[in-house]
Amino acid sequence: MEEWEDDAAATLERLSGSRMADAYVGAIRILSLTPSTQRRRYQVCTMEVALEAPELEGETLQTEVVLDKRYWPEVGTALRARISRRKPRMIDADWEALARR
Repeated sequence: MEEWEDDAAATLERLSGSRMADAYVGAIRILSLTPSTQRRRYQVCTMEVALEAPELEGETLQTEVVLDKRYWPEVGTALRARISRRKPRMIDADWEALARR
């Protein structure tokens, strides 16, 4: 995405009252996660993540994500993320980055 597209998206989020408006730009780091099973291709992964942004210190979050088991993350994996200022437990992580590794 180009910078003007990011700016336009941020403006639309503010105008629509989105909880992700003015989100922190940072990362999440996986602290722990459930193991993948051999059964299905897409599985629920429960993980504990650390929220990393200059304005946040020591914040952690437990979340569940449906992932393709071919791209199962490892403990310590960091992903770019936007973290809501209004509701810090709401994140928009770049889960697609797992497939690009």
